[in-house]
Amino acid sequence: MKYLKYIVQTVFGLALSLGVMFYRGITEAQSGAERVMIICDGFTVTALLFLSVGILLWTAGTGFFDIFGYAIRKGAHALLPGLVHDNLSEYYEYKTEKKAERKQKGENSTLIIGVAFLLISLILTAVWYQY
Repeated sequence: MKYLKYIVQTVFGLALSLGVMFYRGITEAQSGAERVMIICDGFTVTALLFLSVGILLWTAGTGFFDIFGYAIRKGAHALLPGLVHDNLSEYYEYKTEKKAERKQKGENSTLIIGVAFLLISLILTAVWYQY
């Protein structure tokens, strides 16, 4: 079941693509070129969504957004000193604690599936230009 995450995300992506295709009116399409363009739109929307989320997850996994969490924690401690416990005095301590908590799996399934959907949409765009 190592690839279960990939399978679930691919099925979700295909369902989202089909939803976009039906929203765009694939059943009422008159020509083959119009059908190909609607299918390409479905895959493109899904690819851009998966790529955006995948890049955001990848960036968050690197610890890029730790400074914002630290700032919010310090601000909350300054506003509500009794309710928010802040035992970390420096950003370095906070960063090392977060790094220890963070999973270092390097899981980029959303990004990989987004690239696959983008490749499909590029192929469909090339097919559309052949009409």
